[in-house]
Amino acid sequence: MTLATYNIWLSDHHADERYGAIAQLLSEHSPDVVVFQEVTPRALAAFLAQPWIRERYYRAAVTGNEFGDYGQLMLSRLPISRVTYTHLPTSIGRGLLQAELTVNGRALAICSVHLESGRRASRLRARQVDRVFSAVGAAEDVVLSGDFNMRDDEDARIPNSYVDAWPTLHPSEEGFTEDTSVNLMLLDSKKKNRRVRFDRVLIKGDGWTPALIRLLGTEPVSSTLPRVFPSDHFGLLCRVVRTAAQRSMHG
Repeated sequence: MTLATYNIWLSDHHADERYGAIAQLLSEHSPDVVVFQEVTPRALAAFLAQPWIRERYYRAAVTGNEFGDYGQLMLSRLPISRVTYTHLPTSIGRGLLQAELTVNGRALAICSVHLESGRRASRLRARQVDRVFSAVGAAEDVVLSGDFNMRDDEDARIPNSYVDAWPTLHPSEEGFTEDTSVNLMLLDSKKKNRRVRFDRVLIKGDGWTPALIRLLGTEPVSSTLPRVFPSDHFGLLCRVVRTAAQRSMHG
């Protein structure tokens, strides 16, 4: 199963060009599941207007609340049997979008998360992390992805039952998903250097393991817009598999 996660940036800055570039990237890879963060009504309309999305994907979306006019979107090739949204303690409208799919006869929880941003929000983010893992705790098989906004010193809050796909597959590579040395649009926006791995794919489950993970959107949207990238974040494309032994064990 392949999954993509993408914080698509709520800004209107060259939004049409950026959404078009993201849609093109995703259509080329055709993942089984896609989760988006910072989805505005404009972004939602743009993606749902894509014929390949309308024709191939089930969808669940939460956009707009008292904190801001943005939210999350999930697309799935597999039928979605159940959807829940958990509001997290927040000052800027953050939450957890969770859907239940059936993969090879076994329930799989697919979760999209967007946690509080900023170094000063680390204590609030810790409360959010605890709430997220409490909300998905009963599920045996989980793929939890999105924009965690966590620094490396916060990693200890992730339960040992979860595998972080990037360091598992690329232990010698940083995997920055915000990187001003590459993303000139991010540099123009932040006005300072930043290289952090905010976006992650975490996996829990009997026999589930990451087989591939790579960055998406590391090039400008076009040669005529060299300082415009698909988003201020890079996306992630991840393939997770179950071992043959585990598949046969569970039917």
